[in-house]
Amino acid sequence: MDLVLGLKQLEGRLALMADRVAAVKGKLEDLLFRAHRIANAAKNNMKDNDTMYGYDLQNFRRDLRPFGMDVAALPGLLASLERQAAYDPSAAKLAAGVMRGASRVANALKTLHDASLLAHQHIRAADHKILAWYIAQEIEEMAQKGTSLPSAANKIVIACTTAPAGSPDEDARPPRTG
Repeated sequence: MDLVLGLKQLEGRLALMADRVAAVKGKLEDLLFRAHRIANAAKNNMKDNDTMYGYDLQNFRRDLRPFGMDVAALPGLLASLERQAAYDPSAAKLAAGVMRGASRVANALKTLHDASLLAHQHIRAADHKILAWYIAQEIEEMAQKGTSLPSAANKIVIACTTAPAGSPDEDARPPRTG
């Protein structure tokens, strides 16, 4: 596959993934706010009217699995383009876009992980707390996979912008000092 085409596709995929992470975070925040309401009702000895919370928590975990598989595919895609990357001034701008997208996804996954830990801490019911712990563990795995994205994207940027030794582009640059 052509490097420029691959970078365009990957940049789009990273943008979509960042938006998906934001959507998952929104769902998790909804579950967190509902957990707060349930905990406050229990603390004030009031009846809890949210009977669907456990079911929604299970559905969230079920929906998280395919999302995790999509996140797990990103490092492989970046590694594939990294092996294919070579000096190409026309690809430099796209490589920088991929770098920004990878950083955005990695930061969003880290924020999602923090939110999942917070949700786990605020849930009081034992069976719900166990589900929240599993959710936090799955999101932690995703966040760990996401930490390598910016460094792989940086290697692509370096490969696309660094002229090979002895090329006319390298000779035109002023020598490095210091």
